[in-house]
Amino acid sequence: MTSRGKCALLGATLLLVMLPPSIARSQASIGPGPMSDLSVRLQSAGGASLAGVLVALLDTRDSVIAEGLSNEAGWRVLRAPAGTYRVRARRIGYLPFISHPVVLPRREELLLLVESPQVILNTIVVTGKSECRRNDPTSHSLGAVWDEIDKALRASQLTIQDLAGFGQSRTYKKELEVNGRVRSSDTTLFAITNRRPFGTPDPESLAQKGYVTGDVVFGWEYFGPDEYVLLSESFARTHCFRLVRERGRRGQIGVAFEPIPRRGTSDIQGVLWVDDRTAELREMTFIFVNAGPFSQFNAGGFTRFLRMPSGAWVVNEWWLKAPRLSMQTSPYSAPQFMVIGWTENGGGILPSTRPARMDGRVR
Repeated sequence: MTSRGKCALLGATLLLVMLPPSIARSQASIGPGPMSDLSVRLQSAGGASLAGVLVALLDTRDSVIAEGLSNEAGWRVLRAPAGTYRVRARRIGYLPFISHPVVLPRREELLLLVESPQVILNTIVVTGKSECRRNDPTSHSLGAVWDEIDKALRASQLTIQDLAGFGQSRTYKKELEVNGRVRSSDTTLFAITNRRPFGTPDPESLAQKGYVTGDVVFGWEYFGPDEYVLLSESFARTHCFRLVRERGRRGQIGVAFEPIPRRGTSDIQGVLWVDDRTAELREMTFIFVNAGPFSQFNAGGFTRFLRMPSGAWVVNEWWLKAPRLSMQTSPYSAPQFMVIGWTENGGGILPSTRPARMDGRVR
């Protein structure tokens, strides 16, 4: 009997769901009173427009009231109730910049000359120490690399809010023989709306129920992590983290993650790879663990990220490979599992070349 699988790795299963409340609030009021728009334009000290910057309004408690990505012209419009705020600009490869107080409502645009020190990652020396808290204040090097990953993942989240009319998404599924010969293949193209084109279950649900369910008789259901999962507190709570380098990945530094000790629930372990010169997130690789026979054959996948000229971050490509299994029984020995084929799921976003509006959305 063969296994059958379903995957939602950044999108094999299409979930047209609304953004989680914590993200949706980034452009909505969280307080009483009329809303005001603040037009922000970001420039470097040399006068160049800064695209793809995480622009946020901070209240007096440094809570994020509104957040979005600057477009290729360095513009972003943020909406918030009347009040006093500071503007925070986070760009990959640099320490955060925070403006002087700004009072809303404000009619004129706010021009910010963003100057902040560059983040240096290529001098970090990697040790074998593993942390079960990725924000451990004693691990400055791990925190520095994770901050850059956090920016890219958050930018990818916010890019989703601006995806209406952005382009098309592609998903595919292949059934392969043991020798790799393709038995069947199916590809789907669909237009992107301002809802998430891909998705996975709630992060807390994955933490409690696991990333793989099912068995060899009735089939498997398996899920990979998306941006919401990787940034969630439940993922941080259930995984340990450490910095790694590999000889085959020159110029990159990784944050490896694995389940916390004695965690028996099906899970994932892998590495998020960052360019140590530009501090840009390049790829996530992972395998399933603690999933019985399903995880004995290195089932797993990758997700690759791409920074567009507009500054938007998108999933350039994702791929997942899982075994199709047969259970061999004998009265004289324990059941054995045999791979009789493979299932591949994959896809990505096919972006449009249409120009962006001032708020970061395309025209």
